[in-house]
Amino acid sequence: MRNHCSATLLLALPFVVAMVPAVVTPARTIEITVSRSAVSPEQIDLRVGERVRLNVTSADGAHGFQVKGLHLDARIPAGRETVRLDVRPTEPGMFEVESTDDGGAGQNGMKARFVVTR
Repeated sequence: MRNHCSATLLLALPFVVAMVPAVVTPARTIEITVSRSAVSPEQIDLRVGERVRLNVTSADGAHGFQVKGLHLDARIPAGRETVRLDVRPTEPGMFEVESTDDGGAGQNGMKARFVVTR
């Protein structure tokens, strides 16, 4: 009887393994700090298809944070509250961070870029 159970388990094993989802590589996390005078880091290097979580905080007041080519658009509140943004680039290129504050894009010192390579 014991051999019969073992044989059944061995026959069922390929089906059980096929039901287990593929291992998903966790997203890389990048910490970003924005302020009226800068974005840190100033350059963020990504790869096409890479899963990335951006943890964005403000060092001073509230800020608009936008990267059109990567479909990122968020309001970063004052008070060091973290805004989490997920991105997975689909094409290589250089994508500028834009401020969407009331003063208009480029009115403050926010200067940064995402560089996406294959």
